[in-house]
Amino acid sequence: MRAYRNLLKHLSEDAPGTLGRLPAEFVTAQARRLVDQDEIYVLEQLHKHVPVMASLPQDVVARAAERALERAVVDDFCFLAKHLPPAQRPGAGLIGRACTRLARRGNAGGIEQIIAATGVRPELDEATALRAYDVLVAAGRLGAVDYMRQLTRVPVRFRPDAVATGMRTLLASGRYGALRKLATLTDVEVRLDEEEVRRAVEEAVVDGTLPELAGALDRVRPSPRVEGFAEVFRRLAAEERMAELPALFRVFADADWEVLDVGMWQRLVASGSAPAVRFAFEHCEDTALLAREARTAYTVGVSSGDRALVRLACERGGARLRAQDAGKLLGDALENGDAGWFDFAAGRLPALPVVDADRAQLYLALQAVRAPGRVDRDADLLGVDRDAGTGQWLLSLAEGRWSGGPCAVEHPLTGPCAVGHPGADAVACGAVAPPVAELVVGA
Repeated sequence: MRAYRNLLKHLSEDAPGTLGRLPAEFVTAQARRLVDQDEIYVLEQLHKHVPVMASLPQDVVARAAERALERAVVDDFCFLAKHLPPAQRPGAGLIGRACTRLARRGNAGGIEQIIAATGVRPELDEATALRAYDVLVAAGRLGAVDYMRQLTRVPVRFRPDAVATGMRTLLASGRYGALRKLATLTDVEVRLDEEEVRRAVEEAVVDGTLPELAGALDRVRPSPRVEGFAEVFRRLAAEERMAELPALFRVFADADWEVLDVGMWQRLVASGSAPAVRFAFEHCEDTALLAREARTAYTVGVSSGDRALVRLACERGGARLRAQDAGKLLGDALENGDAGWFDFAAGRLPALPVVDADRAQLYLALQAVRAPGRVDRDADLLGVDRDAGTGQWLLSLAEGRWSGGPCAVEHPLTGPCAVGHPGADAVACGAVAPPVAELVVGA
């Protein structure tokens, strides 16, 4: 059978014209043989060039679809189901059992395919969901965790050992954004081996992702550090990779602050890189230098949308916050619930710029949860009347807690985001973000 299968596969993929010249009766017979032998991949390739599915008895195709589903061969099942009327597709019970097996293996993508092919949403119990969460987080597939959460409505809980495995997987594969998210949303101590951290640092220096790695390692408890600062510092400085220099002081245990002389501080500011300039304005003690470079830092902060840098340029360097620049930055500050920057802007301007009404209502809803005592004052400063209903709706959308709302159109604050898809790597973004409260470790 293997040689026969390989011959048909070769003809389908490399010589499809030959298939078209064969007698129709012969091709139909071969298609029946393929479906009886569960050689569905070859059958699918054959069907691409010679439409044979309509010639096969539907009861034969239905039995093959059931066998594919029982074996959890998703691609085979979906191909066969496409050629069956809904009434002859496997029932919800068989689909549910297959999806349970797929969930326990962490195959969220397979479940999504089956739902798309059949329209049947399986009912998965809590034990299955929790098993899926552990398998997925250990594989570093955080987006798929969120998909399973939305499918099952079971609050996400991870075993500590699954979290530790997931962190190592993400570190080894260079997915530092997902590593940071996982470390942020869980409370597990993971002692990463020095050698695996060193290897990640070496790779990050090569591909220019050291800042992302540093941000992730900052969130891991205990935060790992390595040695070897001097050599990497010389390399990055020689290559004028100023944006990456600040990360060295977070990654290396033997970081030497003495290398940051006046000339190096000036090089950091002159680089025009927001992370480098921000680092200088955070750590440099030369007030005269900060005053000289304040305007440069302010300009870099405004152009890059770096609110923290703009604030540093004003507070440490003496730059003046302009209303038109504050207007560009205030919207994002409101959307992110950045009350500190709101207070900074309000304290430096005679009146806050006009902002998008929805962002204002979202900000006020966030403050109603975090600091209700300031809501009325902030609404007055923004010049808006608080609409608690709209604010709560926007907050629910932003946190992914509610799929409905007063209108069916897509909202600009919570537009499409790939992380809800099983293939994505991030835990949360926009409307599909799982609330932090739903992520529990060790339950």
